[in-house]
Amino acid sequence: MGDNPVTIDSQTIDLGQVGVDFAVNAGPRIIGYARHGGPQLFASLPDDVIEHPAVGTYRFLGGHRLWRAPEEPAITYEPDDTPVTVTIMDAGFELVGTLGADAIVKAISVSQHGGFTIVDHELRNEGWTPVRLAPWAITQLVPGGTAILPQQRVTADEDGVLPNRHIVLWPYTDLSDPEVTISQDQVTVYASDRPSKSKVGVPNRLGWIAYALGDELFVKWSALHRDSELYVDRGVSAECYRDERFIEMETLGPLVTVQPGKRALHREIWTLLDVSEDTVPDVLESLPAEPEVLGL
Repeated sequence: MGDNPVTIDSQTIDLGQVGVDFAVNAGPRIIGYARHGGPQLFASLPDDVIEHPAVGTYRFLGGHRLWRAPEEPAITYEPDDTPVTVTIMDAGFELVGTLGADAIVKAISVSQHGGFTIVDHELRNEGWTPVRLAPWAITQLVPGGTAILPQQRVTADEDGVLPNRHIVLWPYTDLSDPEVTISQDQVTVYASDRPSKSKVGVPNRLGWIAYALGDELFVKWSALHRDSELYVDRGVSAECYRDERFIEMETLGPLVTVQPGKRALHREIWTLLDVSEDTVPDVLESLPAEPEVLGL
């Protein structure tokens, strides 16, 4: 916990079916996302921090953020609690951060299309040398629900004798703990308030990951995993982290070299659905398997 919690100055944008809150004095950060009349699933963490001797204090704040992978604390945990440039557009808004490590600038833009929210992430190289990195989009959600990471369900060869999937685990993940469950179709992570940590990762083969809490289902799509590309974290593009404070739903783009004046792009598509515990499996089964199917 931080000794001096930051005060978040925020602004709210009504996008029709959802309301979005974003910070104006930090980020770029989306700190709230909810259907009108629906619950707020995004975590609020104004006083939770990471301390690292190379960069100082990184404040989580909660909600949705853009990081750069791989996770190198001296770069990744660079503080971003400085004002962002806000541009309001007809269909949404854009948030642009200040010049960061290696002259990388982070930007997030948001627009609404029917029941879907498009969240575009950019890592812009405004320096003079190439930078090797991957976009890393992270959403912090309140505990109490269950995260779902679907698994590949088709065989890798016609005889079905070759492996067709892999799951990546972090050193602190204990599979004997009850939070992580692996089944034939999915990996689930229960966001308990037990003081422990768990993290798992999978290749994003079906396009979506989801978080179910009560009658609310938060779904986000990102580009399908491409075997021709290189991904950090032992080759996964969807990850989930939890501890007693929050759960994180994460997607990653492939590792790329961003030349001066160029940018790395990563798109997520979000939606919030009103469900019941009994209907969640059927709703998940009916989700489009690729973000392109949404036509966005």
